[in-house]
Amino acid sequence: MENAAANTSEIPRGASSSRIAVVVPEGFEYAVRILLGCSLVWYTLHHTHLHSPLWALISVITVTEPKLHAAWRAFLSRILNTVVGAATGMLVLYMVGPGFGEILFAIMVSILICTHLIKVPGSWRLAPVTVAIVMTPSVLAASRAAGISTAIDRTEEVLIGSVAALLITFVATAVERYLARLTNQGPRGNSSSELVED
Repeated sequence: MENAAANTSEIPRGASSSRIAVVVPEGFEYAVRILLGCSLVWYTLHHTHLHSPLWALISVITVTEPKLHAAWRAFLSRILNTVVGAATGMLVLYMVGPGFGEILFAIMVSILICTHLIKVPGSWRLAPVTVAIVMTPSVLAASRAAGISTAIDRTEEVLIGSVAALLITFVATAVERYLARLTNQGPRGNSSSELVED
């Protein structure tokens, strides 16, 4: 009886020791994901010479999250707010014209759209920031044509960076779940039948 009791106290100890997982600090994991996403975006855009990697890098940093559902929300928020800002800026630019007052008007309209119509949780400030980025070159150059290329490039760069961040988060989450399943399985050699035989 005493031997059986001793065995019951020893078996969980052996099983638990084999299930010890390496705990990675969340900040370190977050930094690694951003590093991978920024590297992917930088070398892709740098070697293709399609776009400047600036806003793509910013999008990687902004969208990257420890959890997949949080990254998805950040992805939707950044894409929608960027599209709203770019569309609002271009619409005001071509219907009214370039000017400082027009920039202020477009900023106000983009804020109202994002906070009252779309209501996507997240950084709604991206919409008025995009308006300023899209319309300012046209105002400085006194030409509507300067804004369209800026709007297209800005939207594409944000999309590329956001997709890269979402992809890195998805792959990292899949790897974590796979490692968690391996850890939870534990040793197959230890079974309750050995306790009964003892």
